[in-house]
Amino acid sequence: MAGVLFHVNSGEVSLSASTAKTVLQIKSATNQRVKIKHIRILGKQPAGGTDTPIKVRLTRSTGSFGTGSAATLAKNDPSDSETLQTTANAAFTVEPTTPTDGGLWWEVPPQSGIEEFLPFGDEIRIPGGASVNFECTSPGTPTLMIEVSGEE
Repeated sequence: MAGVLFHVNSGEVSLSASTAKTVLQIKSATNQRVKIKHIRILGKQPAGGTDTPIKVRLTRSTGSFGTGSAATLAKNDPSDSETLQTTANAAFTVEPTTPTDGGLWWEVPPQSGIEEFLPFGDEIRIPGGASVNFECTSPGTPTLMIEVSGEE
């Protein structure tokens, strides 16, 4: 690992009721591993809405990555000379077609959100050429933002 720290966020993404949507995808370059060290999930509900938790499920893809808009990805230290090889997309219009369940699932009240720091050795690892996807489903129509800090 090069030890280049980065931050990425999905921007605000609106969910449709009872429809799974990939809000953020982090994809490692071929032959370049990535570690996710920190996750923050924040949101808001429309006026008069209830604060029903949103299901956020981590999935993994090795192909058929889907189509999303480019997400904001930046180095923690802009003076690092290395170029980030990791890419990220958000607000998917075409979902990844063959994701596998990553075994992690959060129930997130959008108004309060969650913040999770992953301890050393327990980071979420993304092998070279693969991706981690944050798929969200809600009974309502909240707006959600996912921020991730990691290392490549």
